[in-house]
Amino acid sequence: MTPFIVREYCHGIDEHAEEFHRAIEPFGAQLVPPPMTHIDKIRLIKENCPDGPGPNARIHYQFHSTHHKPIPVGATLVASGVIARKYEKKGRTYLEMDIEVRESDSGELVMSYNDTAILNYTPSSA
Repeated sequence: MTPFIVREYCHGIDEHAEEFHRAIEPFGAQLVPPPMTHIDKIRLIKENCPDGPGPNARIHYQFHSTHHKPIPVGATLVASGVIARKYEKKGRTYLEMDIEVRESDSGELVMSYNDTAILNYTPSSA
């Protein structure tokens, strides 16, 4: 994560906490804001679905993330993910992904994440 990416992301989500804009104590480094997890999900989908998202809009439904330690800006990270479950409910297709983010050098887990998206949002007829 570069300082530029973090700054632009913070601007986009209206995040003003000082630790995400500059190095502060006790961390000694600028930190990556937790919601940036969504960027890893988007990259994994883009890399593994080269034909794009399909004809219907994808809706971010819910997510749960666990941050095992602060992530400093400039850290080299590796994200991996699996499709945990795909199911249909009320005529809509849901996709659950489990994602892990690790430090590139040590392999230490820094964040784990479960995301659910609605793949097609075509309301069923009443």
